[in-house]
Amino acid sequence: MSYAWRFIKQTLWWTPVVITVNDCICGQAVVNGRSMQPTLNPAPEAGKDRVLADKLSIRLYQYNRGDVVLLRCPDHPHTILVKRLLALEGDWVLVPGVADIQKIPKGHCWIEGDNPALSEDSRSKYGPVPLGLIEGRVTHVIWPPSRIGRITAALPPGRLLATNRLKTPAR
Repeated sequence: MSYAWRFIKQTLWWTPVVITVNDCICGQAVVNGRSMQPTLNPAPEAGKDRVLADKLSIRLYQYNRGDVVLLRCPDHPHTILVKRLLALEGDWVLVPGVADIQKIPKGHCWIEGDNPALSEDSRSKYGPVPLGLIEGRVTHVIWPPSRIGRITAALPPGRLLATNRLKTPAR
């Protein structure tokens, strides 16, 4: 058997495995824009951050307030957003700028970018978004090499007024 034929045969065998791992367990994404600065893309001239997304934890409902997540854009489903998960169903959130308090309805969450001036998110455009749009939990920056490291969960102070502790997914 020729080398080329063996290569093609191995590629055909491994392709479904790689696709399954990328879709169900973990994958990578490129972060565009400045809505998550300073957490992601802190220096636009240095290039775009590439991140590792844990997709299995979403299937197992293992996400918490403060996690950075990948989700489908509510009004453009072919676009993937990277935002911070601020609140889950039953929580109360203080919406800045409008002095409004919002209760998150069942099956929804509140997402925000870390850079409020440059982020289209729950506070500025979408309101509560369906939990079903979340596709992964961002765990690490994997590129550029100078930024390789874990992404930590964090909540902006004073924004989450009350949590529904009974409905919080376990981690």
